[in-house]
Amino acid sequence: MNDMKRLYLTETLARVLIQHALDAAPLETCGILTGIGDQVREVLPVRNTAAAPRHFYRLDERQFVSAVFEAEKRGLSLLGFYHSHPDGEPIPSPVDVAQAAYPDMPYLIVGLKNQTPRLAAWTIRYGQVGPVDVFVGLPGTPAHNTKPPFTRTHRAAILLSGLLAFIIMIILSLTLLPPAPVILTPLP
Repeated sequence: MNDMKRLYLTETLARVLIQHALDAAPLETCGILTGIGDQVREVLPVRNTAAAPRHFYRLDERQFVSAVFEAEKRGLSLLGFYHSHPDGEPIPSPVDVAQAAYPDMPYLIVGLKNQTPRLAAWTIRYGQVGPVDVFVGLPGTPAHNTKPPFTRTHRAAILLSGLLAFIIMIILSLTLLPPAPVILTPLP
């Protein structure tokens, strides 16, 4: 299992990711990230075979397997996946979360909302989404963190989700309690 919580990209690789997303727009693009440790060394595009590629992505299985084997021959490991959101933010969609098949593997998203490219990466483990720090630059140098700041709307949605989950758990807990015992009072 991959417990990595950060990815390092060179500026060149970040530009390759962004250009791939821009060139494919309005379709979603996808591919894999390979490298060593937490350092991405290659960005490998993989054909998107989704039935509706304007809104979803699906890696071509044969091309994906072939790319992973070729990377391993060069001493590189699969570090993560990437895809684009041509009209959106770099935040996993409900479909992205539902279809994530590699727990804890980083999923980097190139968001192109308003033609302003932004990168963010996430781990998706059985419906739970967690941020992955993405650094553009070289490890050991002052790197630029491209993780998008949470907006007020994002924070409100997270808080509301947590509150609703808490309320649902309380309600479920109360419904599972046995009924209160009947206390009989003695007759005079």
